[in-house]
Amino acid sequence: MTKGYLKSTALIALCFTSSHLFALDVNTAFYSLDKDSNGTLSEAEAGEDALLHENFAQIDKNEDGQLSFDEFKQFVK
Repeated sequence: MTKGYLKSTALIALCFTSSHLFALDVNTAFYSLDKDSNGTLSEAEAGEDALLHENFAQIDKNEDGQLSFDEFKQFVK
């Protein structure tokens, strides 16, 4: 397991702990994975988290090869 995987998994898990903290934690998790800071997650960036990587095609609703913040947020819900 990589440090990035553990970090992103922990951040995603935090999203489920409190609805009040949900928005902050989702933002933190998403932007920690967005290494090139372009506002989307490529499949390579999503590869930092096994769950995202395994479900990338289903999460990418518009099939553009990138996960938008909205697509990510819907998946985490």
